[in-house]
Amino acid sequence: MEDENNKKILIVDDDDFLLGIYAKNFRDEGFEVLAAHDGEEAWEIISGGNVPDVIFTGIVMPRMTGFELIAKMQADPNLAKIPVAINSHRGRPEDEKLAKQMAVDDFIIQGLTTPVEAVRRVKLLLGIQDVFKVAIVPNKNDAPALINFLNKQQGATCDPMGNKEIFLEIEQGTEKDEFKIKISCNGK
Repeated sequence: MEDENNKKILIVDDDDFLLGIYAKNFRDEGFEVLAAHDGEEAWEIISGGNVPDVIFTGIVMPRMTGFELIAKMQADPNLAKIPVAINSHRGRPEDEKLAKQMAVDDFIIQGLTTPVEAVRRVKLLLGIQDVFKVAIVPNKNDAPALINFLNKQQGATCDPMGNKEIFLEIEQGTEKDEFKIKISCNGK
């Protein structure tokens, strides 16, 4: 049975190996995955009525590039608002600049971003990530006071002067502007 909250992603990449890796990572996180090997195949899927909630596309591909696909989508008022993340294997500054000019939602560089992190960033685009883990530099600015306050409030034992990692887990609440904050030590 399919969860009605599952989001549909269209992954566009001409490299079968990478396509498989990303497809698995997105499926593992509950996404319904559609796949295309170039922009033209992606356009056929979309124009055939199988419209995704988000596009995750490479740039350089045969028949139609990722940028050409994005331009085609932006020309259609029914598709222009679909979030797009570019997955660049080159990470060229000129590609990133063009992506910004085209109002692409995220520019992910393959060699610097793990597939797990790419999934997290796409979830952020869709507003479906509700827990964020933020590292605290324990002995800087107001960090020791905040750590001590949260320790007392939550019965935690994080040491602000220790060399251990301390994180804030920030969870979106049920109301707008409502958050729950939990302190954790050593990533636990």
